[in-house]
Amino acid sequence: MPPRTANRRTAPQSASGNGKSDFVRPKTAQQAVAEALRRDITSGKLAPGSWIVQESLAEHFGMSRIPIREALKTLEAEEYITYVPHSGYRVAKLGLEELLEVFRLRDILEAELIRDAMPDVTDEVIERMRDQMAEMDRAAAAGDLIGVGLANREFHFLTFEASRMARTKRIVNQLWNTADAYRPLYAHLMDLDKVNSEHVLLVEAMAARDVERVVALNHEHRMHAIDHLHIVFGREDAEADS
Repeated sequence: MPPRTANRRTAPQSASGNGKSDFVRPKTAQQAVAEALRRDITSGKLAPGSWIVQESLAEHFGMSRIPIREALKTLEAEEYITYVPHSGYRVAKLGLEELLEVFRLRDILEAELIRDAMPDVTDEVIERMRDQMAEMDRAAAAGDLIGVGLANREFHFLTFEASRMARTKRIVNQLWNTADAYRPLYAHLMDLDKVNSEHVLLVEAMAARDVERVVALNHEHRMHAIDHLHIVFGREDAEADS
């Protein structure tokens, strides 16, 4: 009698022959719509306060309203959009004072996350931060502002990735989402050379495991974005008065 294992089916091999499947699970309709809307929000195509019409989205994407509705619920939970009763969804719209509160909360919470994470920071984390800096350079050279923003976000999240404060990290993630729609409004004011030099200092402080210097540099770095917001909102106020 042949051994029992003889009839056992083997897993399909990949084309590379390494035994790992090359299969990539396709995005669901809900995931695809949510991803497309995130890009529209973070690129400025959908400005803060813009209304999102479910029927128009269903027609645009060629699908039923069910995955559209689920995608919008996902984005609402992530705080990219808000629901207005009897009216529908719109991109989160904040005044200057509300945005300053968002940045203040980020400042406080990220400082605590960095302090909690530092004892477990590895050299591999430092190298990944350098990789994200290189990715920012590539995206900037290609004029891809969305890519710049994504790499920048990943860079900063690596400063506290090792933290075990999962609830605080979720809150910080939501705060970044809330302010993302405003990044395109001041992107033209950013000095990418200055941003890069400040990132270098952050990496050096991380490599030295100098936690309080990392916290201080992160705070100074964020203050530039706040200065840009004051400029943008100041122009809006001036235009409104003219």
